[in-house]
Amino acid sequence: MFDRPSSISDHAIACFGTAQPPSRPHVLRAGPLSAELEDGAVRAIRWRDVEILRGVAFLVRDAHWGTPSAQLSDPEVTETPGRFDVRFQGLVDKDGQRFRYEVRIGGSADGEFVFEAAGMAETDILTCRTGFVVLHPIAGMAGRPVRIEHADGSEEESCFPALVSPGQPIFSIRSLAHEPAPGLHALCRLDGDVFEMEDQRNWTDASFKTYVRPLALPTPYLLSAGTRLEQAVRLTVREEAGGDKGLPAARPSDGVQRLTLGEALGATMPPVGVGIDTLRLPAQEAGVSLIRDAGVRLLVGRYDPRISGDETLAAFTRLVEATGAELLLELPLPCREAPDTELGGIAARIDAARLPLSGLTVAPAAYLRSHQPSGPWPDGPSFADIYQATRRAFPGLPVGGGVHAYFSELNRARPPTVGCDYVSFCTSPLVHAADERSIAQSLEALPAIMETARSFCGGLPIRVGPSAIGMRDNPYGPGPVDNPGNGRVPMARMDPRQRGLFGAGWYLGYVAGLARQGAASVTLGAMAGEFGFVYRAGEWPQPWFYHEPAAVYPAYHVLRAVTSAGGAPLVECRFDGPGEPPVALAWQRPDGAVELWLANLTAGPIQLEIAGVRGGRLHMLTAPDFA
Repeated sequence: MFDRPSSISDHAIACFGTAQPPSRPHVLRAGPLSAELEDGAVRAIRWRDVEILRGVAFLVRDAHWGTPSAQLSDPEVTETPGRFDVRFQGLVDKDGQRFRYEVRIGGSADGEFVFEAAGMAETDILTCRTGFVVLHPIAGMAGRPVRIEHADGSEEESCFPALVSPGQPIFSIRSLAHEPAPGLHALCRLDGDVFEMEDQRNWTDASFKTYVRPLALPTPYLLSAGTRLEQAVRLTVREEAGGDKGLPAARPSDGVQRLTLGEALGATMPPVGVGIDTLRLPAQEAGVSLIRDAGVRLLVGRYDPRISGDETLAAFTRLVEATGAELLLELPLPCREAPDTELGGIAARIDAARLPLSGLTVAPAAYLRSHQPSGPWPDGPSFADIYQATRRAFPGLPVGGGVHAYFSELNRARPPTVGCDYVSFCTSPLVHAADERSIAQSLEALPAIMETARSFCGGLPIRVGPSAIGMRDNPYGPGPVDNPGNGRVPMARMDPRQRGLFGAGWYLGYVAGLARQGAASVTLGAMAGEFGFVYRAGEWPQPWFYHEPAAVYPAYHVLRAVTSAGGAPLVECRFDGPGEPPVALAWQRPDGAVELWLANLTAGPIQLEIAGVRGGRLHMLTAPDFA
């Protein structure tokens, strides 16, 4: 199924599904201040190992909110024990639209950091945003105080939102001051334009993002040829006298992460299902036997009457029969006729296809697009009217509410839940970034997402998915971004990590995070295709995979394990040690034994010691020998 990795590119394909190796950051240090330079951005700005800012980047977003990569010159880096200085040039060139800029990044041991950018549009450019974004981490920040200086000079005391804010929590920003740790004070000043903040947990990003140009202004907008921009982000970090006592104490470490398996958490593993990719129906049917063998007993498929016909319903019927699984049907309602008329016709077509349903998730098709919390909202029948008409057309069938798009759209719309039996949404971590670290960090946002959903879903069960790393929909543009180069591309439908070990580990962490939060079900990817667990040939690059019908991707083995654990009591996993721990999921099997799954999503090896384990069997899926 795979060739044995024999080179750096082979290892990258095994891990990430692409021969392009991941970026490695250059760690900049100036006394207690450190920052990581990576692909023209700065990440993990820390003071004595306390994360102050998660990232600072100068970006050009295109007319559809895509983020084209910049061509960067080799950076000129100067470092001394008390200071660092970085300079480079960048060029964003997409579809003949060009923006060229120069960057200076500096830091000093006295707690000063600066990121300056100056550039010019060499052609007319249609853009949704050009300028700086600044990321504050969510850990230790959510719900904590922040002092705001507004663009008009006024000041305000506020807090970073605890629950995920559907709209911008802070407007008209000149500076933000917060206390990352007791006795440690950080002031971030933004120059060159008006900034505001959004809660990126809406898209599973683990950050609060402060960005240039208010969303209330029209997008896209025109940067005329010759337009110059000069912006800067300046960070000042100060410790109170004796303030380092509140910072994490450096302690001797042997570099080992220690895992202790605790008691049952009081939660059980939810049913884990698989999506049906209606754009790849022949591939779904070709791979159905392997999905059945994985023990999948829940399918989620979308029937969109605007683009799908009776052949889609017939294919769904065959897939249900072949797997013996239940089917939850997503129905984006066109709302071109009265709800009773439209739903009655759909019910007749489903009945004619002899398609058994276990639930119907219905919402106006217009809500596949994104809308700001302040509106305007789509015209048409209300959610409540649609729910009532659905019950009349499908008597006795559980009716799901929510949206068919991402959590951000659910959080913004917050449709009523009266008349529903459950609420549904999905996620993708590719909306803003496509590097491995950002995707791994997206798992940090799942607890806040579930807590926020519970706050307005009236106690209804929450069903999540189908979710994958790649984007099946793009509510913000004409569609997901093409990825013919098999790279790391934000907003792409085809993400190569679906086929690699990293994708398998991400799915494990995704199920673990949602299971611990009490999700009623979690649906992943698709049977085959770009989001698939089973290999089938396609027009997109799939290095290493032969054209043979029995091949599966590494994530298939995770899928098989978590489907087998449905209803099992979850077991607590506690880590202690330096750095990032692995992703972990453990449950109690019927024979009383504990089954433990671990995945390393970091850039380096993790030394691990598991306490209290006596005996057992170990299976490993690694780059040299996975199958």
